[in-house]
Amino acid sequence: MIVICAVLAMLVAADYWMNQGRIYRGVEVGGVDLSGKTPEEARALVEERSNEALQEIRFAGEAGEFTLTAGEMGLDFDAAGTVDRAYAVGREGSVLKRLGDRIEAPWTTERVSAVVDYDREVTRAKIENLAKRVNQEPQDAYVAVRGSQAEAVESREGYVVDVEATAANVDGALESMSGEAEIVGEARTPGVLTPAAQAAAQRAQTAMSGPVTLGSGGKQWKLPPEETGQTLSFTPQGGEIQVGLDRERLQESLSDMYDDLNVEPVEAGFELNGDNVSVTESRTGKEIEEEKLFGSLESGLFEGIREYEVPVITAEPQLTTEEAEELKPTNLIGSYRTDYTMTSDQSEDRVENLEIASNAISGKFLAPGETFSVNEVVAPLDYNKTKVIIEGKEEKADGGGLCQVSSTLYMAANYAGLEIVERHPHYAQLPYIRPGMDATVWFGALDMKFKNTTEGYILTRETVREDGYIYAEIWGQPTGKKVELESEPEYLGSDYSKWITYKKVTEDGEVVQDGELHTDVYKPLTDEKGKVIRPDSEEAKPAPVNY
Repeated sequence: MIVICAVLAMLVAADYWMNQGRIYRGVEVGGVDLSGKTPEEARALVEERSNEALQEIRFAGEAGEFTLTAGEMGLDFDAAGTVDRAYAVGREGSVLKRLGDRIEAPWTTERVSAVVDYDREVTRAKIENLAKRVNQEPQDAYVAVRGSQAEAVESREGYVVDVEATAANVDGALESMSGEAEIVGEARTPGVLTPAAQAAAQRAQTAMSGPVTLGSGGKQWKLPPEETGQTLSFTPQGGEIQVGLDRERLQESLSDMYDDLNVEPVEAGFELNGDNVSVTESRTGKEIEEEKLFGSLESGLFEGIREYEVPVITAEPQLTTEEAEELKPTNLIGSYRTDYTMTSDQSEDRVENLEIASNAISGKFLAPGETFSVNEVVAPLDYNKTKVIIEGKEEKADGGGLCQVSSTLYMAANYAGLEIVERHPHYAQLPYIRPGMDATVWFGALDMKFKNTTEGYILTRETVREDGYIYAEIWGQPTGKKVELESEPEYLGSDYSKWITYKKVTEDGEVVQDGELHTDVYKPLTDEKGKVIRPDSEEAKPAPVNY
């Protein structure tokens, strides 16, 4: 071992003295052999090489080609650093490594990377600009219908430049001093290829092979090939194109046939003649059985079938004459009245407002389960400007008096045993109705609604009579219900009053509800002259129940 070590030491020493000041054999930079060259000689050679190879970098690939000059790239070639790197080969590492490198040198080439720096942001921006110009999405093949001809439009491959990989190739081109950088990219395959579009076009062409004739009841309608083409749909799916029918477009193309064959059924209805309700007759209609028709066309057109019988079925009305007779309102099931002469505003304008709103409400029929909205009926009408209560003060605004119409109907609906969906109390007590039994309305904000919970139709009637009262009535099928309402003050003072309303409902002799309905708080009212009317004053004396 001592002898071996001694021999190795001698060999290393000999090699060192033989190559002192020179680059070892087999070392190359940018294709330039620097074997045995001094650093000064090597520097001259690599500078000459860099002047040839690094004046510009050429980019080339499937996307095209372009060049960047050394000036554009801000390129800085470090000849001294490159030579230092070459000179260090065989002189770094352990003794064994150095000796091993020297033994392999005659048989191999050690390619040393050049030391080069450049403006990477500028270079990357150039690559990205190229990508913007050449990148394109793949184009799926599709079918174009022109007139009565279907044509397959070919697919087209897409392409995308790999900016990261191309930028990495710049480093390699500079370090190897080749001056050539590959533009890396990837082709993108379309989802639908041309053969799929060709097959779909052939299928579409079969559907347009001649006029389509549709018949029913001795009448016929024709669909020309070009119109058939406009009703076709093409849906890419799993690399294929599914050809079908666009039902909406088909209905438009067959609008004349639909107009001739579809007859809307006539619903039975109700008419109010004085105090009598009569039933208007229903009539059956006709309608095309669309699912069956479309199914036949979708399966037959693409097989070349050109004639079809249009399936037509009877369309029944939702409410027949017989059903209407059974469900028509025949009995008075709830009523109430309020005195319109008890208000501070007894002008003809207010009475006219009462009549306008009452006439709009009167004569409305509600089906079982339907909800009645006072605002929906009365809000669209024109009214006189009369007294209303706004934030506790009497002012003038359009629609004064509508709250009395609403409150009267509210109580009639209660006595009819209907479900109250929405109700709001007034700010202050009113002279024409007992506290707890009022229902204010305000366009777009407050409403009074009730739901027809009976098994038949109900009729609303409301009239303003010369005896000074508004009368509200609910007519319907007998319900077996008896309703009792009462309200009592829990607190009655100068600052406010608090009223509790109680409701008892008896159905076929059995009590089904008995207890508190709601609690309302009323505050003092300031009239138009500025006088404050307290809840406990004589002027605010509660009105009696008028059912």
